[in-house]
This record gives sequence, structure tokens and C-alpha cells, in this order.
Amino acid sequence: MREIGAAAGVSQKLVEAAFGTKAALLQAAVDYAIRGDLEPLPVSQRESVLEMERAPDASTMLRLHAAHLRRINSRSARIAAVVEQAASADPAVAALWGEMNENRAFGVTWATTTLLGKRGRRRGLTRSQVEPIFWVALDWATYRTLSQHACLDDDGYEAWLRHYYTATFLPAARS
Repeated sequence: MREIGAAAGVSQKLVEAAFGTKAALLQAAVDYAIRGDLEPLPVSQRESVLEMERAPDASTMLRLHAAHLRRINSRSARIAAVVEQAASADPAVAALWGEMNENRAFGVTWATTTLLGKRGRRRGLTRSQVEPIFWVALDWATYRTLSQHACLDDDGYEAWLRHYYTATFLPAARS
């Protein structure tokens, strides 16, 4: 808390007064990283999600989803790793990690349902086929692996997601 206060140009006491505990501060940091702002509006009610719901077809929805994940994961993948590591040592952080994974499960279910309702997707796709693919896409570790080990920048990550989605969810292009 002292280091955070110093970086923000305020006292440790002010940081402690504002957040109370390290876990509460971590929760606020996670919320900001995932949402990208201080607005308390849940991700599921944000314009980027509504735009995906309104998308006329699977291809458009998936392009928008890749851009959406790029924005979220580029801000939150590293802090998600911190929360995951700290969860085993602190019950409050373990609860935060559990909440983060519940939210991710909601995102997987939402994306699956949304995709299966769109025209232009590969025929015969089932929920049990689609959900694991979205689990990989929504996994912060996927972003970290691709950025750290495959050396993809955010543009490359988004392009990888679009290709991943196209190859798994859309009909094969005819030559």
C-alpha cells in the first residue's frame, strides 16, 4: 500500500482509508482493468457487448468479440495472474479469483449462446463444441502465452483470435 500511495502521490494512510484492505484494493484494480474505466456498469451491459448482440451475422459478431477480448485482456491478463497466484494465500483474494472465474464462465455461456443464434456460422455446431473454444479465447493465460512466448503484440493477438474463430466457427471458404 505504501508503494501504491507513493506512485499515486498520496500517503499510505489515504490508500488504506480509501480501500481498507489489500484485497479490496486488488478488487478495485481488477474491476478497472477489466472494465477499462471507473463506470460501475457491468461488462455485459456495455456498448461493445450490445454491439455484438446486434451483429447481423456470426462473422461480424466474432470480429467484434476478438476486438473486445483484445481490449480486456491487454489490460487485465497480468493482474489476473497476480490474483491467481495470491488466491492460495488469502481467502479474500481466493474469493475474488472465484468471482473472476464465475464472470468468465458467464462470458463463455453468453458468447456461446450469442454465436449459436447468429446466421452464417458453421452448420452443426453444438454448445458442447463451442464452449471449450470460448474458454480458450477468454483465458487470460492464452493472452499471456501469445504475447510473451509467441511474441504477438495486441494487433497480432486480435488477428490470432479472428483466425482461431474463423477456422473453428465459420464455414470453410470455397476456392
